[in-house]
Parts: sequence; structure tokens; C-alpha cells
Amino acid sequence: LVPGVVLVFSTACGSDGGKSSSGCSVPEIDGKVFGGMGTATVTGTGTLPDGIADGLEVGILVGSGGESFGVIPDNILGTNDRVCGKTVRYTAKTLSAGTYRLSFDVFDPNSDSNQALYQGEADSDFTIADGQTLMLDATFHLTSQ
Repeated sequence: LVPGVVLVFSTACGSDGGKSSSGCSVPEIDGKVFGGMGTATVTGTGTLPDGIADGLEVGILVGSGGESFGVIPDNILGTNDRVCGKTVRYTAKTLSAGTYRLSFDVFDPNSDSNQALYQGEADSDFTIADGQTLMLDATFHLTSQ
């Protein structure tokens, strides 16, 4: 992974899967880890902490050794990245073999600020091998900013 880049977000909505009672859809972040050149993939469902409003923009990151890198959606203009309830589906490709921890950032898509409203991480690390596709459901908790 390439150090120095923390996260890149998409800015469009448009998935048709997982409609909630409020009419929004569960966000699905499916793409490559920024700077990743490996052959492993982690995929699953994350549970966000309580209190994050629907409609905010969520990003998934993969971290190791104190650095985190964003998952850049394959369809960056058509990705649904808006919070809808507490669930987010993710697929992070191009990981190298190693031990990582998932994290998330939430931004207000209607603000000019690049300051995250919420940040958090999964409760535990995962280890993945070259060429492996790992199914991993994660529970996220808030971290201080």
C-alpha cells in the first residue's frame, strides 16, 4: 500500500438494493484499496454505531501499521455511499497478505468541510493470505477524532 493517502470518497448515490422502510438503500462500497497491489479480498457487512444519521456519506478504510487507506469504489459515480440505518456492505480488493483492521469515516455530503463527523474502527484485526477471499462481518465502534 502507498503511504500518505488516507481516503478518497465517491459523491454519488444510486444503488437499488436493500431498501429500508424510509426508502433509502443500504450503502455498498465495492472497490480496490487505494494503492493496493495484492490479490486478496475482504468482503462482508459492517454494523455502524448508533446515532449516525441517514444520508451522510460513509467510507470504508483498511488499515495496518498505523496507516489506513480508503476503498475506492469500482463504479465511483454510481456507488451508493449514503448511510441508511446501521448496515454497510463492503468489498475491499487488492489487499496484500497481512493483518489489517477495518475502519470507517462519515462526512456530511452537503458541507464543504473535509472534517469527518464520525470515525471508528472494527472491534478486531483480520489476517488474510494472497489470493484469499475472506468473508468478514464487522462491528464498528466510534474512536476519538
